[in-house]
Amino acid sequence: MKYLIGIQPTGKLHIGNYLGCLKKGLEYQEQGHDVTFLIANYHSLTTNSYTDATEQELIRLGCKNIKRQTPEYTELFFKLCCKINLGTLQKMPQYKDKKESVEFDMGILLYPVLMTADIIINDPDIVIIGRDQVPHLDLCNDIAKRVGVNKYFNYEFGDVDKIMSLTDPSKKMSKSSGEKGVLYLFEEDYLSKMRPANSNNDGLLNLRKIADNIGIDTSNCTMNLDLKMAIVEKMKKIFV
Repeated sequence: MKYLIGIQPTGKLHIGNYLGCLKKGLEYQEQGHDVTFLIANYHSLTTNSYTDATEQELIRLGCKNIKRQTPEYTELFFKLCCKINLGTLQKMPQYKDKKESVEFDMGILLYPVLMTADIIINDPDIVIIGRDQVPHLDLCNDIAKRVGVNKYFNYEFGDVDKIMSLTDPSKKMSKSSGEKGVLYLFEEDYLSKMRPANSNNDGLLNLRKIADNIGIDTSNCTMNLDLKMAIVEKMKKIFV
């Protein structure tokens, strides 16, 4: 079975990236499946945040088949743009979410078309995605059919849909939501990140979600500090 995972090279990998798609991809790779980890360097132009750190950390994780987008992708992207209309793209989630933002540009609007090129070129059986990407996969299959690709691209979700910020559990974990709220895979000091982590209500649910999905038995964590320390020790065991 062929799998595809797309990763924007926007910086160091965090626990949300890992649980969102990378963990499942590594498990399939270990089982002997053909898993491609595609560094979506052209996609990162929408945020002007390209860095080589992402590829280095994918290698450190043990990802084997790592690819980058090449000019072949942009050539196909333009051909696909000729098969789609503006109204369809305006219905996509990333457009609805960011159309009022000062950061919005045509790159964000056309993102799903470039994603379609990624998928057609790599020709996977299954694409591992987040739940918010389902409309993009539906669009991909529609465009692929229009250009004569006789294949339906299936998808699977990662282990976890969203991991929230350690400091503000109302926001998805990302660098844009604040460095203090991001738990990177290869932290120099996990404890300094976990100690101040929000552990009230939604914050505690977020910590338990992390713990459950990295293999911690939370029944032994009777206090919030116990849970935080268990996460610290497990992160060291997995990633150091």
